[in-house]
Amino acid sequence: MNAMTIPETLPEGFRRIEWAYRRPRWRRMVQIVMLLASEGVSTVVELVRLMNIDNKSVHVALNSMLDLLDPLVESFSFSAGAKGRIRVVTLTDYGKALARALGVEPVESDWEKIVRLHNGEVQTRHAAVVLMAAYQARLRGWKAEVMPFDPQETPWFQPDLKLTDPEGWFYYCEVETHSRVKPKKWARMREVNLIVPTPTARNWMVQRLRAMGIPGRATDLRTLAQQAKAGELSRFWLEKW
Repeated sequence: MNAMTIPETLPEGFRRIEWAYRRPRWRRMVQIVMLLASEGVSTVVELVRLMNIDNKSVHVALNSMLDLLDPLVESFSFSAGAKGRIRVVTLTDYGKALARALGVEPVESDWEKIVRLHNGEVQTRHAAVVLMAAYQARLRGWKAEVMPFDPQETPWFQPDLKLTDPEGWFYYCEVETHSRVKPKKWARMREVNLIVPTPTARNWMVQRLRAMGIPGRATDLRTLAQQAKAGELSRFWLEKW
């Protein structure tokens, strides 16, 4: 079965979802399960992008998935700093079991990987910026992999994101939530690919990295979001030096 083929009826053990909700609702719920399982995305904005429907419809479906006796998803929100709040969703064991019953083996989600490798449940603002940076890159047709390292194999190499542009060029990126430079961290780098929340933070950090003689490129989420809203998706990096 194609990963995104929504079944006409659900497998045994999951039929009560059909009984509890009308057909359009439960089919959308199943679509979300299959997308979360196959794509590994973890935010509502990513689901809206992938499903190409309005934000309200996704929230209605997600809330239904939470109302089940055995919920299909877990959902929570936390502060993303200047970007307000971000809603994260992840499959429960029951949701993963449904995906497997439909022929989709769940991949490790962005959120699960951030929790495993970067204490995402504690460093929530940093996690939010990583997730939103991945979203902005994917919105522009780039590939995004959060925490692209194995701490057992490369304990000295722990970037926050690996981004790959449509031409195949890839960038290991550092996400910073504050306007500060850590000399010991940056001094060992030959090049910096920097992602920060705001233009002010970007300008401050770029000035100091230039002064340290470290070349690189930088972007900020506020500007990317403004450009995306205006339909401008031609670039991800906003400056290079």
